[in-house]
Amino acid sequence: MTPVWQNIKYYLLAYAVMATGSLVSTALQLLAAEFPTGHPASTLAANLSGVTVGGLIMVMAFFKDQRVEEERKRVDAERERVKEEQARTKAEQERADRERERAERAESELNRLRTEYENTMKALIQRLEELNNGQPGRPDADQ
Repeated sequence: MTPVWQNIKYYLLAYAVMATGSLVSTALQLLAAEFPTGHPASTLAANLSGVTVGGLIMVMAFFKDQRVEEERKRVDAERERVKEEQARTKAEQERADRERERAERAESELNRLRTEYENTMKALIQRLEELNNGQPGRPDADQ
Protein backbone atom coordinates (compact mmCIF):
# COMPACT_ATOMS: atom_id res chain seq x y z
CA MET A 1 0.00 0.00 0.00
CA THR A 2 1.19 3.50 -0.70
CA PRO A 3 1.68 5.85 2.26
CA VAL A 4 -1.40 7.89 1.31
CA TRP A 5 -3.65 4.84 1.35
CA GLN A 6 -2.14 3.60 4.61
CA ASN A 7 -3.25 6.78 6.38
CA ILE A 8 -6.54 7.42 4.60
CA LYS A 9 -8.18 4.57 6.53
CA TYR A 10 -8.15 6.80 9.62
CA TYR A 11 -10.01 9.54 7.80
CA LEU A 12 -12.56 7.06 6.42
CA LEU A 13 -13.04 5.59 9.90
CA ALA A 14 -13.48 9.07 11.36
CA TYR A 15 -16.05 9.93 8.68
CA ALA A 16 -17.99 6.72 9.34
CA VAL A 17 -17.95 7.38 13.11
CA MET A 18 -19.09 10.97 12.58
CA ALA A 19 -21.92 9.97 10.24
CA THR A 20 -23.08 7.21 12.59
CA GLY A 21 -22.71 9.52 15.58
CA SER A 22 -24.79 12.20 13.89
CA LEU A 23 -27.58 9.72 13.19
CA VAL A 24 -27.50 8.35 16.76
CA SER A 25 -27.34 11.86 18.19
CA THR A 26 -30.36 12.94 16.15
CA ALA A 27 -32.28 9.84 17.22
CA LEU A 28 -31.43 10.44 20.91
CA GLN A 29 -32.54 14.06 20.70
CA LEU A 30 -35.79 12.97 19.10
CA LEU A 31 -36.26 10.36 21.83
CA ALA A 32 -35.54 12.98 24.50
CA ALA A 33 -38.55 14.92 23.27
CA GLU A 34 -40.74 11.80 23.47
CA PHE A 35 -39.40 10.43 26.79
CA PRO A 36 -38.30 13.25 29.09
CA THR A 37 -37.16 10.87 31.85
CA GLY A 38 -34.03 9.85 29.92
CA HIS A 39 -33.33 13.37 28.72
CA PRO A 40 -30.01 14.04 30.61
CA ALA A 41 -28.52 10.72 29.50
CA SER A 42 -29.58 11.22 25.91
CA THR A 43 -28.18 14.77 25.93
CA LEU A 44 -24.84 13.51 27.28
CA ALA A 45 -24.77 10.74 24.70
CA ALA A 46 -25.57 13.24 21.95
CA ASN A 47 -22.78 15.54 23.11
CA LEU A 48 -20.25 12.68 23.22
CA SER A 49 -21.46 11.33 19.91
CA GLY A 50 -19.57 10.67 16.71
CA VAL A 51 -18.73 14.31 16.09
CA THR A 52 -16.43 14.36 19.11
CA VAL A 53 -15.04 10.85 18.65
CA GLY A 54 -14.70 11.25 14.88
CA GLY A 55 -12.98 14.59 15.33
CA LEU A 56 -10.48 13.01 17.71
CA ILE A 57 -9.79 10.21 15.24
CA MET A 58 -9.25 12.76 12.47
CA VAL A 59 -6.84 14.76 14.62
CA MET A 60 -4.95 11.57 15.51
CA ALA A 61 -4.79 10.62 11.82
CA PHE A 62 -3.47 14.07 10.95
CA PHE A 63 -0.72 13.85 13.57
CA LYS A 64 0.10 10.32 12.48
CA ASP A 65 0.44 11.50 8.89
CA GLN A 66 2.87 14.22 9.92
CA ARG A 67 5.03 11.93 12.02
CA VAL A 68 5.15 9.25 9.36
CA GLU A 69 6.13 11.74 6.66
CA GLU A 70 8.76 13.38 8.86
CA GLU A 71 10.24 10.00 9.77
CA ARG A 72 10.21 8.91 6.15
CA LYS A 73 12.02 12.10 5.14
CA ARG A 74 14.56 11.61 7.92
CA VAL A 75 15.15 7.99 6.90
CA ASP A 76 15.53 8.98 3.24
CA ALA A 77 18.01 11.71 4.17
CA GLU A 78 19.94 9.25 6.33
CA ARG A 79 20.03 6.70 3.52
CA GLU A 80 21.30 9.35 1.13
CA ARG A 81 23.98 10.37 3.63
CA VAL A 82 25.05 6.74 4.06
CA LYS A 83 25.24 6.28 0.27
CA GLU A 84 27.38 9.40 -0.05
CA GLU A 85 29.63 8.23 2.77
CA GLN A 86 29.99 4.79 1.18
CA ALA A 87 30.86 6.35 -2.18
CA ARG A 88 33.40 8.64 -0.50
CA THR A 89 34.89 5.70 1.41
CA LYS A 90 35.11 3.62 -1.77
CA ALA A 91 36.83 6.46 -3.62
CA GLU A 92 39.30 6.93 -0.78
CA GLN A 93 40.00 3.18 -0.72
CA GLU A 94 40.60 3.15 -4.47
CA ARG A 95 42.93 6.14 -4.16
CA ALA A 96 44.81 4.45 -1.31
CA ASP A 97 45.13 1.26 -3.39
CA ARG A 98 46.53 3.22 -6.34
CA GLU A 99 49.01 4.99 -4.06
CA ARG A 100 50.08 1.67 -2.53
CA GLU A 101 50.58 0.14 -5.98
CA ARG A 102 52.57 3.20 -7.09
CA ALA A 103 54.73 2.96 -3.97
CA GLU A 104 55.32 -0.76 -4.56
CA ARG A 105 56.35 -0.08 -8.18
CA ALA A 106 58.69 2.70 -7.07
CA GLU A 107 60.20 0.44 -4.40
CA SER A 108 60.77 -2.40 -6.88
CA GLU A 109 62.37 0.06 -9.33
CA LEU A 110 64.59 1.36 -6.55
CA ASN A 111 65.65 -2.19 -5.64
CA ARG A 112 66.39 -2.93 -9.28
CA LEU A 113 68.49 0.23 -9.62
CA ARG A 114 70.32 -0.52 -6.36
CA THR A 115 71.13 -4.05 -7.52
CA GLU A 116 72.27 -2.72 -10.90
CA TYR A 117 74.42 -0.09 -9.20
CA GLU A 118 75.98 -2.68 -6.84
CA ASN A 119 76.71 -5.01 -9.75
CA THR A 120 78.23 -2.15 -11.73
CA MET A 121 80.38 -1.09 -8.77
CA LYS A 122 81.54 -4.68 -8.17
CA ALA A 123 82.44 -5.02 -11.85
CA LEU A 124 84.28 -1.70 -11.76
CA ILE A 125 86.22 -2.66 -8.62
CA GLN A 126 87.09 -6.03 -10.16
CA ARG A 127 88.24 -4.31 -13.35
CA LEU A 128 90.37 -1.88 -11.38
CA GLU A 129 91.95 -4.75 -9.45
CA GLU A 130 92.71 -6.53 -12.70
CA LEU A 131 94.34 -3.40 -14.07
CA ASN A 132 96.36 -3.00 -10.88
CA ASN A 133 97.29 -6.65 -10.77
CA GLY A 134 95.80 -6.92 -7.36
CA GLN A 135 97.98 -4.04 -6.00
CA PRO A 136 96.34 -1.14 -4.24
CA GLY A 137 96.82 2.25 -5.77
CA ARG A 138 96.31 3.85 -9.12
CA PRO A 139 96.47 1.73 -12.27
CA ASP A 140 98.86 4.18 -14.02
CA ALA A 141 101.26 4.35 -11.03
CA ASP A 142 103.26 1.30 -12.30
CA GLN A 143 104.15 2.92 -15.59
